[in-house]
Order: sequence, then structure tokens, then C-alpha cells
Amino acid sequence: MKEIEKSSRRSFIGKTLVITSTLALTSLAFKPREQDYTIEEGLFIIGPKKGYTPLIGTLVSMLENMTSQVKRTIQDLTMEELDYEFDDNSNTIGALILHITSSEKFHQIGTLENRPFNEEELKFWFPARNLGDPSSKTIKGNEIEYYLKIMDEVRKDSLAGLKEKDDTWLLSLDEVISTSEAPVNKFWRWFHACEHMSNHNGQIKFLKSRLPSNKKD
Repeated sequence: MKEIEKSSRRSFIGKTLVITSTLALTSLAFKPREQDYTIEEGLFIIGPKKGYTPLIGTLVSMLENMTSQVKRTIQDLTMEELDYEFDDNSNTIGALILHITSSEKFHQIGTLENRPFNEEELKFWFPARNLGDPSSKTIKGNEIEYYLKIMDEVRKDSLAGLKEKDDTWLLSLDEVISTSEAPVNKFWRWFHACEHMSNHNGQIKFLKSRLPSNKKD
């Protein structure tokens, strides 16, 4: 009987230590904004940012860095270059810019508002979201400022919404696209928005290198 009691006590103590350790690690992972960890500011600093919980701040730093890279790629392009079609099967650079912005908007409202595009939003975003559709060919005739303004407006809404959330929310399952067979959390959706931007930035660079204005005599 004594051995059983000792075993039970050891089991209870062990479980208590596990629970205590888990709670301690969880509290460290989800420090509130006010905690005094060091925050370095800068475009090439990936990590927590002032005004955001640690994981969300790190996500924001990655989004901002990736966006800066895209803007450096496109900032000097003319309307003719933005509308240039490399071949019949390629997308224009302008369409790709709007496409990556539409992806951020899609994940923005999906995670922050728990919904897909509504009918009114689809009228504007559908051609950019679905580049294989003939409607995507209508994305033309715009100066670079047009695309940059839309990018900045979407990002402004993203940052404002993310500032109101915390790391627990970021790691939680997404209510819109997650299923029991394929669980998806909100962090993945925002990660995908970032890596999607990186992927198409490479595509834009390729198309930019093939512009007639870049061809050597």
C-alpha cells in the first residue's frame, strides 16, 4: 500500500511539474505588448515590433520587408512596361502586382473578419485573384502609383487589424478555410500571404528582365 501511495505521489508531482512547465512556457510565448524585451526597429530586423505581440510583430516585420522588395522591383516601371505581355500565356506585371495584393486582402478579411470576399468586393478583386480568367486581361492602363496606392491601403488595414490581435489568436485554427481533414491556422494564412508575395516577386523580376526596354541592341 505504501509503495502504491508513493507511486501515486510521484505521478501527481510529475504531472504537476509538467503542467507548471507548460504554463510557464506558454506565458513566455505569449508575452503581452508591455513586456520589456529588446525591440530593434528597422526594415532588415526580423522580430517583435512595438505595438504588436511578439509573433504578430515578427510576422509584420516579414511582411514589411517582403513588400519593400516588391516595391524596389516595380517602382520605376512605366505603364507600357506594366502592361507588357511576354507571350500569350503570361500575365502582365501590373496584373501580378494586383494579384499579390488581392491575396493579402483575401487572408486579411478571412482571418480578421472570419469571412470570404463579399459580392461587392469580388467585383474589384476577382480578375486579380483569378489570373487564369479572361477578366484578368482587363488589368491594364494604370500607372505604377495606382498599384502602389492599393498595396498601401490594403497593408494599412492589415496592420490596424493585426495590432488588435494577439499570438493566441494567430496560432488558433482558421474558421473560414480550416477543415477536420486539413486544419489550417491563422499564422499559416499570413505566412502564405508573405511567401506568395516572394514567389511572384521572382516572377515579376523575370518578366522585367524580358521587357523590350531591357533588351540589348
